[in-house]
Amino acid sequence: MAGPDRPFGFAPTDEELIAKVVAGDEFAYGTLVERYRDFVYTIAVRVVGNDDDAEDVAQEAFVRAYRALPKFRGDSKFSSWLYRITTNRALTHLKRKKRRAAEGIVDIDAGPHIEAEAVDDGRRDDESPENLVRDEEFRREVRNAVAQLPEQYRVVVTLFYLEERSYKEVAATLGIPMGTLKTHLHRARALLRTYWSGVI
Repeated sequence: MAGPDRPFGFAPTDEELIAKVVAGDEFAYGTLVERYRDFVYTIAVRVVGNDDDAEDVAQEAFVRAYRALPKFRGDSKFSSWLYRITTNRALTHLKRKKRRAAEGIVDIDAGPHIEAEAVDDGRRDDESPENLVRDEEFRREVRNAVAQLPEQYRVVVTLFYLEERSYKEVAATLGIPMGTLKTHLHRARALLRTYWSGVI
């Protein structure tokens, strides 16, 4: 979308859109939502594990971001700020769902997607059709394995490996000490190795 002072074909920056939203331009926020819709949904589905809950989380995240936008100081990228809001809403959603459920059962078909590099079998470099099929099967197995992890381990694996966040970012997002985070990751990796060994 071209602005009055911007050559045609150049989209406004996030900062320009944010300034417009704060000034009362709701259409500008619609542009931000459209720009980050897939980004937010992807984060949500990887944390909560299924499409329906992810849609709810994404909607909550955009509403929360809109209300908090006047307080956005620009100390970090808008995408990083929105990432934290989405992750927090997803974690809140999980806690709320857990409270409502008398007994939690993990749906292994609704687990977060995780790249094969988290448990690398060396097959990613071969792009032949046969190996692509096997690679897809491998990713499905990894997804199923991650989905069976206890919630606190599934979340840290998703944020650290899939979202490629640093130790510091994950610890800050989850509000846990660095030592606790590393312990969770260590135990999650141990459980995944157990899965691959065929014990579970």
